[in-house]
Amino acid sequence: MGRVIANMAMSVDGFIADPDDRCDDLFGFYENGSTDIVIADGWPTFHMDEPSLTLFREAVGRTGCHVMGRRLYDITHGWDGHPGNEAPIVVVTHEPPDTQPDGVPYRFVAGIEPAIEQARELAADLDVVIAGGQLARQALDAGLLDVIDVSLVPVVLGSGIPWFAGAEGPVHLSDPVVHEGRGVTHLRYEVRR
Repeated sequence: MGRVIANMAMSVDGFIADPDDRCDDLFGFYENGSTDIVIADGWPTFHMDEPSLTLFREAVGRTGCHVMGRRLYDITHGWDGHPGNEAPIVVVTHEPPDTQPDGVPYRFVAGIEPAIEQARELAADLDVVIAGGQLARQALDAGLLDVIDVSLVPVVLGSGIPWFAGAEGPVHLSDPVVHEGRGVTHLRYEVRR
């Protein structure tokens, strides 16, 4: 069985988006390199450096299902049905939308625990990746999160949306596995139980 992973780009002061829910300052590392990569139709071409590109390809290759909340689904229009590796998406919501984009299969599920359970079934032996801050915190609080991947970007936003604010702690993590990229430091932490 794969692992449940939360991954986000984050500012040095701990924010995953600015107060207006924009994250433009956090995704510059997708444009900091000389290697082009297109991950899905309709997505922009990324220009990444080799360390970031290697980690990105590995993550995409081992992702069997994505989990997102209704808010992120609405902001991104469900990634227009193409999350990057064509893996299914489980959306945590009490109110499924009337329509959904063409592309990957979606499931709309109320509650983080049933959502992770369904995502694990869909992912089979691959990983489940949680996108979004509130869901990652809920998964951590429920003891469902195995790994936290942080793409730490050298910017101080000053204010915004924090990642794990309000989590039930303390939660102890392993020492990080560190990969340095251009304009980003990728950190991987195992959640200790």
